[in-house]
Parts: sequence; C-alpha cells; structure tokens
Amino acid sequence: MNKRSKIAILGFGIEGKAVLDYLVKHDFTDITVCDQNVDLEAEFPAGVSTTLGVDYLDGLEKFEVIFRSPGIKYLDSRVQSAKARGVEVTSATNFFIDQCPCPIIGVTGTKGKGTTSTLIYEMLKNGGREAGVNLFLGGNIGQCPVEFLDSLDKDCLVILELSSFQLQDAEKSVRYAVILNTTADHLDYHVDREEYMEAKEKLLTGQTKKSVAVLNKDYEYSKYYEPLVKGELKEVSVKKTVANGAYVQGGEIFYANDGKSEKVAEVSEVALIGSHNLENILPAVVIARELGVSCEACGEVIKEFKNLPHRLQFIREVGGVKFYNDSYSTVPETSMAAVDSFSEPTVLIAGGYDKGADYYDWAVKILTRESLHTVILLGATSEKMEKSLLEAEEKLGEERVFPTKILRRRALEDAVIDAYAESDQGGVVVMSPAAASFDMFKNYKERGNEFVTQVRKLK
Repeated sequence: MNKRSKIAILGFGIEGKAVLDYLVKHDFTDITVCDQNVDLEAEFPAGVSTTLGVDYLDGLEKFEVIFRSPGIKYLDSRVQSAKARGVEVTSATNFFIDQCPCPIIGVTGTKGKGTTSTLIYEMLKNGGREAGVNLFLGGNIGQCPVEFLDSLDKDCLVILELSSFQLQDAEKSVRYAVILNTTADHLDYHVDREEYMEAKEKLLTGQTKKSVAVLNKDYEYSKYYEPLVKGELKEVSVKKTVANGAYVQGGEIFYANDGKSEKVAEVSEVALIGSHNLENILPAVVIARELGVSCEACGEVIKEFKNLPHRLQFIREVGGVKFYNDSYSTVPETSMAAVDSFSEPTVLIAGGYDKGADYYDWAVKILTRESLHTVILLGATSEKMEKSLLEAEEKLGEERVFPTKILRRRALEDAVIDAYAESDQGGVVVMSPAAASFDMFKNYKERGNEFVTQVRKLK
C-alpha cells in the first residue's frame, strides 16, 4: 500500500473513523468510505469519496486495499471475492500490528479480555510505566490503536484487547499473547465453533521464537493451542500448580518461574467480585512479571482493582438489596459465573439477542444454584431460555431441590421493578444476560446504562 493506492474503508464506526483520520493525516489521496448508513455525508473531509446504502459492499474488486471494520464479516462473499481477485484485505488492527515500532501484548478469549487487559495496564503503571507516554491501552477497550500509532517509539508498550473479529484476517502477531477461556461464541457471525477457534489461534500462529504465550491449563482448549506456540509457553491454573506461570493454591496466588514460586497475594484480598476473575488475574500477573513488575506491585493492584463497568459492576443498594450490572455477559458461561459469585438470595435478569448459543448447561446452573430463587427473562432469547429451563427441570427430576421462579417481561424497566419486588432484604439482583443486546439495544453498554438508570429510579 502506498499513498496513491485506491483504498476502501468498510464501516464507519470507531475503527473506520480512526483509519480515515490516520490516512488523511498521512496524505493518502484516494479513499472511499463504504457504509450502509446513507446519512453520513457531512462527516467526511473534502476529497473523500463515499459508497453508502444497502449495496455498500458491491464492487469491492475496484479497490487495491480494503480496511474491514470488525462488524463487517471477513467471510462475506463480496469481501472474499475481492480478495480472490487480488485486493489486499486488512483492518485497523492488522495495520497497527504491522506498523507498531514497540512490543505489543495481545489479549483474547471469549470473556475476560477487558478485565485482563486493564489489569496488565494497571500493573505496568504500578511498576513504573507512564500512561500515554510509554504505556498504551487499546483495541476493544480504550482507543482504536491507530489513534496513538504516531505517539509510539521502540521503548513503549502497547496492550490490545482483541476480538475474534479483529483476528480473523491477522497476518502478523504480537510479542506477548494471552488466550483466556475460549468457548463457543458469535456463532451468528462465525461459520462454526472451529472457525471461531481458528480466528483466536491467529494470535499464536503469527508469533516467533522470541514471543511469549500464556494459556490457561484448566481448559481443554490449551491442548488445541499448545502445539501452535512458537516461543516461550507460560501457563496459568486455579486448580493445580505450574512450573512457569501463575497459579492458585491454598487460598493464595503464586507466580512461578522455572519451578520457583513467589507469593503475590491472598485470594481473600482480591477486590474483584467473582471467583472466575482469578482466571483474569493470573495471566496479568504473568505478563507483568515477564516485563519486570515485582510481585509486590502486582499484589497491590489486585487488592485495589474493582470490576470494570458492565462486568459484575456494583450499582447501589436499595432497601437492603444490592444491584449488579453484568451487561457484558453475552454468553451462557459468563452468566453462570455471575450466578456463582453470590451466596445471598439472588434474582437473575437474563435474555437478549440470540447468537445461536445452547442454554441447557446454563439452565442446569440456574435450577441447581441454591441461592438463586428467581430468574426474569426478556428479549428474543426468553422463549428459548425458558424452554431450556423446563427441559432441564424435567431431566433433573428429584435432583432439582431448589425451587426457581421463572418470569418473563417485555421491558428492562419492568424486569428491574419486579426483580426488586421479588427480593428479600440482604439479597442480590444481578443482570447477567447470557445473550447479546442487539434485539433491544445498540450494544451491551447501552443495555448496561439503561439498567443503571432503572436501578437509580428505585426508592
């Protein structure tokens, strides 16, 4: 690609805007923005062409380079047809990794990416790095990294939270790769679970012998990814010890290097809500220690770091009932983890856009969790979830000893009001949808913010 290349930017969201700003700033002269929204004309600099409307992905073969936004399917037939005809298909992430002059820490996985990325960021800051000077956080959390590309030099460090959408067409990879739990997700976007896993593996296949990879030994996926590791392998586990990495044992968090272990913190000192967050803390410790941060400095962050917005975020207590916003939970597994986080009498609000997930295991968890007495379903998945609950109830039979009330509501406002009504003093209401938000909201943030608004209205 050169400054005279004929370039298309597919999708004009956060990444598309960042790419356009960068290309214009660097004097690229032949740029076309392609988006289905026909009302974008006023946002473009002079000289930038547009292809807008329902046919915005037609005729891509006329370009030399295509920047694909994450929301545009890489496997879309029109994108693939252009690629087959010699068009270079890239993305903001791909371009950034290729151009970045400093080491990159990449974090991916089905859930926990944002928490782990931010933990690494905070640990590196606590270890002496200066945010915005020699330490940068980007990707799905924070800025599109292209926005700060011009601020980087070889002495900087960048942390990127990376989704499967961003990794599908990746060619190069990062110095430090972290792969968290990897379960089936976005099956409305990916061909199948295997293709979803293949997208994640790009974080490893593009590495070199000088790279570091961190895998969770407790998950079956590690056996799938381990043979792909080209550099140094670090492992984490909440169930067993590891020789190189981090683990939990006897209520304590340890960092291990060549079989020698150092204590980092007590599990009881962890500020994050939810035992599943240990799976996010351990890789952060490994990366921070790899980059020279002391165990003591890591421990200080662990004791202070609270849940990010929309991730088991405490909102307020009303009439003795505590409300938690877990809107970022868009798969059954994270909703199950949320339920496991509370021993108090619990009401769960769940449901949303159907991404093709199976809810049977989720239903079993709901029906057998002693503390969970009511589940309120809403959104497009509510019928599917209720059917799963009824199916699980029938199969469990006498094993299901804890009665669970199932309610369905049309609006989040009604769900919040009824959740409060069903709660006892000293109880918990958690919205952990186990589904995406697109049936009722623009994204999980809008859904979470609406939940917060409705909770704030309670008296």
